[in-house]
Amino acid sequence: MSETDAIIIQSLLKKAPGFVSGNAIAEELGISRVAVWARLEKLREAGFVFEAIRHTGYRLVEEPSELYGPLLRAYLTLYGCTANLLCYPELDSTNSEAERQLADGREAPFAVLTSRQRQGRGRLGRKWHSPEEGNCYLSLAFRPQMSPRNMQLFTLWMGVHFCQELQNLCRLPLMLKWPNDLVLHMKKAGGMLTEARIDADSTRDLVFGFGLNVNGRCEEWPETIANGAISLAGAKGEPIPINPLTARLVVCGVRACDEFCRGVGVDEFPALWERYDYLKGKMVKAHGDEGDIQGIAEGIEENGALRLRAEDGDIVRLRAGDVSLGTTETLAPKTV
Repeated sequence: MSETDAIIIQSLLKKAPGFVSGNAIAEELGISRVAVWARLEKLREAGFVFEAIRHTGYRLVEEPSELYGPLLRAYLTLYGCTANLLCYPELDSTNSEAERQLADGREAPFAVLTSRQRQGRGRLGRKWHSPEEGNCYLSLAFRPQMSPRNMQLFTLWMGVHFCQELQNLCRLPLMLKWPNDLVLHMKKAGGMLTEARIDADSTRDLVFGFGLNVNGRCEEWPETIANGAISLAGAKGEPIPINPLTARLVVCGVRACDEFCRGVGVDEFPALWERYDYLKGKMVKAHGDEGDIQGIAEGIEENGALRLRAEDGDIVRLRAGDVSLGTTETLAPKTV
């Protein structure tokens, strides 16, 4: 990732929609105006559109429609986030790359992003459909030194904060389906996967993966997936600028993990989950370690377990498993 490009883009973003003089950019970077012009030409090839007026300077008119590393870095700097960022055109899996970087000793927290995954994965080893269509495939890596018993609650915690952030940014009625799906208009818009390396009684390395259908054309996906999937752009009826959105998610995720590790707001979390709980009050079917269970969803426990009121009135607490609606409503398949 070019730090020079990130600084140029940051200068333009700070002044947007105004102009920045070529001299000001050149002085900030300690390079010539010709070198600035050459960098801008390279950025045009990457999908940027600039307006240039003699004796006035340059103005950013349009950003790339795909994830672009220097642009993401510029946004993170503007948002006050210092987490390292690794952005790739293509990966096997962002979670796998994050795990490799942690194993190599990279300082955490950091974010891994890509526009396309060849081997994206979901819960229980399922494949995650990851087309190159302006979507967000993000993994955040941490070294939290927290108890392994908090792992399930951590995924739900991150999901609520991401859901809240996306509602604020996109003004869409996003909700969460326990334990790891993001739902919009009864269809799947995204999913989460948390993986960790645990030593003795401590979680050493933690990777939180998040896949989000931002600008994908779900109707062109395989039929088994398309019928139950939705993108943010499809719901809004217009494209979503993916780079500022993704940068906001990185900031949100780093902040949420820090608050979780410090215990900020954890006691009140079940009430916060209720705001976004897609299943609450619905008849659901759950498949867990103890077999199949059917009942009315009644929110979550403090440890993240799903509360189900069975047909005989007993409360069943589900720590893990798959859940589907026990009505005629539909949801996206678990392999979007």
